[in-house]
Amino acid sequence: MTSKLLTLPQGGYDNYPSAENDDHNPDRVKARHVFNLGIGSDNLTHREGKTRITGSITIDNLTNKVALYNFLSTFSGTHFLQPRTVIGRIGLVF
Repeated sequence: MTSKLLTLPQGGYDNYPSAENDDHNPDRVKARHVFNLGIGSDNLTHREGKTRITGSITIDNLTNKVALYNFLSTFSGTHFLQPRTVIGRIGLVF
């Protein structure tokens, strides 16, 4: 069986030893690149003074890639990467 998201060592057969070795050849999540995009302003209205309006927009996983990630921790496990997410923020500084 094959996986597009994991690299698994080859298992052993009747007369052949297994390539699986958790110390020197562990299972791995395949490498991937994730692109994020963000833009924002600390003064949207371009007014002078203490009070101003801030805003930003961020797009996470811009290419909407399906992937796995892990934290290399016993307790966190392996997770799917979140799908494309658009986040908008507006703030008032006074």
